[in-house]
Formats: sequence, C-alpha cells, structure tokens
Amino acid sequence: MTRINRPDTLLTELRDIKRRLHALETAQRATTTAAQSAAVHTAGQTAGQATAATIAESPDTDTSAPEDESS
Repeated sequence: MTRINRPDTLLTELRDIKRRLHALETAQRATTTAAQSAAVHTAGQTAGQATAATIAESPDTDTSAPEDESS
C-alpha cells in the first residue's frame, strides 16, 4: 500500500486542510471587520466635518453684536 493511501496519512492531510481553512476564514473575518470599522470611522469624520462647515457658513448663525432697535 502506498503512503498516500494509508488511512492515517489521509486523516493527517484532512486535518491539515481543515486547519488551514479555519486560519484563512479567521483572517478574512478580521480583515472584513477592520475594513468596516475603518469605513464607519471615515464616514463619521466626513459627516462631522460637513456639519461643522455647514454651521460655519450658515447665514442664520449671526455672531455679530445685537442691533439697537430703539431708533
């Protein structure tokens, strides 16, 4: 019987394949989670910057001294 067809060799190969598959799936999940976290963080910064710019440019926001209306 050749070495490749021995049951213990096949089980060893199967375990090795399962171990590598698990490692790849774990790495893929970690990469996906990191990418999603970065996207949310970037989107939050962009929205925050846009809001700050809108407030700074808004004509409704009057920071000048109040006018005297008694005249």
